[in-house]
Amino acid sequence: MTPIKFTSYNYENYLNDLGIPFAECKSNGGRIPDHAAYGRWLRINDPIAFNVGFQGYKREQSYDKRRK
Repeated sequence: MTPIKFTSYNYENYLNDLGIPFAECKSNGGRIPDHAAYGRWLRINDPIAFNVGFQGYKREQSYDKRRK
């Protein structure tokens, strides 16, 4: 069994799969263009928020791994 690596690339894809939150869409008065890939947009335009979320993602994933 290969251990899972928690990379920023995996996190970016995770965010892309989730999609843009409704309130953040530009068409709803938010700041993110409706056609953008959320993870990529966040990584490039708001790296602090991306990194904070990534650290939480890593912590959550490693906690879930230890519980199993």
